[in-house]
Amino acid sequence: MAHTPHYCPCDMVKGIASDYGVRVPYHQAWCGRELAVRDLHGDVRTSYDMLRWYSERVMEMNPGSIIDMVVDEETHRFKSYFLYFAACVYGYEVGCRPLIFLDGSHITDKMQGVILAASALNGNDELFTIAFTVADLETYENWKWFLHSLKKALLSERPIVFISDRVKGLKEVVLKIFPMDHHGYCLRHIMAKFMIEAAARYRKALKDSMVKTLNKVAFALTESEHLAALSEMERKFPEAKDWILRNDVEHWANAQFPGERYGHMYSNLAESFSAWIKLARSLPILQMVETICRQIMEMGGRRRTEATNWETTLCPTIEKVLAKIMFSARQNSVIPSDGRLFEVVNGNKTYVVNISEWTCSCHKWQLLKIPCEHACAAITCSHKPLYDHVSPFYTTNTYRAAYAVTVNPINNNDMPCMNINDIQVKPSITKRLPRWPRKK
Repeated sequence: MAHTPHYCPCDMVKGIASDYGVRVPYHQAWCGRELAVRDLHGDVRTSYDMLRWYSERVMEMNPGSIIDMVVDEETHRFKSYFLYFAACVYGYEVGCRPLIFLDGSHITDKMQGVILAASALNGNDELFTIAFTVADLETYENWKWFLHSLKKALLSERPIVFISDRVKGLKEVVLKIFPMDHHGYCLRHIMAKFMIEAAARYRKALKDSMVKTLNKVAFALTESEHLAALSEMERKFPEAKDWILRNDVEHWANAQFPGERYGHMYSNLAESFSAWIKLARSLPILQMVETICRQIMEMGGRRRTEATNWETTLCPTIEKVLAKIMFSARQNSVIPSDGRLFEVVNGNKTYVVNISEWTCSCHKWQLLKIPCEHACAAITCSHKPLYDHVSPFYTTNTYRAAYAVTVNPINNNDMPCMNINDIQVKPSITKRLPRWPRKK
């Protein structure tokens, strides 16, 4: 059970029958599994109270970190638990783009609950965990408390773009806690809502056409392209255009979005955090928090070691992206103007590049902060260093800075044994999720 926490009673029945030729009843295997889990992790009812002890150890080994636990004053039942490592917040501030992905993951342990997480992207486009909260339910109030705690933890006031879906009041919470920042909606969730509310009555061929046109509306980089896509939608499906205008298009269409989302249209990163902690989510709360912290520490250490061997100016993933762009740039003809302005011709289309202001009339450079093929052609013509025109967030040095401060291991070999009668923090009362249980 220590190495395979998802080892279910059905697997135990099959394994015992295969290895020993003995047929064990399901209920006996289930009882045996429960005893093994209790011997390994202790009584799940005491794990909530043991979070207080664990928090002291985390603070002791990782000074500057913040942990906050909320307990109902009347019932003494657990409400929520916020944790961020000082190393993670520092790494986000110095080594990650000002993008924060928000998502909630359901706990699969029998006590249930939810994990609310804030994640970012490092320079190599990989998951970077900033902070997380364990809560009894995914509600407006819990999201509000989590984002309020996150705001207090952040070290700077640089503009942030949040990316998430709009469930459980996130739309209102982000606006309330971070009124000066921007909130981008996940396009996949917008698309799902569009299919239900605007495209449901159409046959498949027409639905495919609607989806294609909606993608044009969302991904268009310039105002003219965006308006052309809207006109196409109005011409083909007038009611679909009305739906778009009613559903906060400025939060999910590139051409209208006021913030810098670096081309990220989906909340996939937040969902990859949920997959990354899948095993931890099946454990009692103390062991779950401990496992997530260990995963954060291990990932940081591994990436720190890997980055010491990198010899490229940019992170490996971005080097490959730039190499492909440079290959495409060879198809462009460049006509210099005054050393900073260039006219770039690609086929029958002409683009204007300003290498001093990092702009191209195609708008890809402004969106990604990586020179587009037209910009690459102009920069090459100007004989200026290409890497000087890539956002510092993508450089190897910035990546190393993100992992410069370490998350230190937490010692638990002196963890006290607690009697169930002595606990001061009781488990939260949660409702079973509205689906058939996957395991007993």
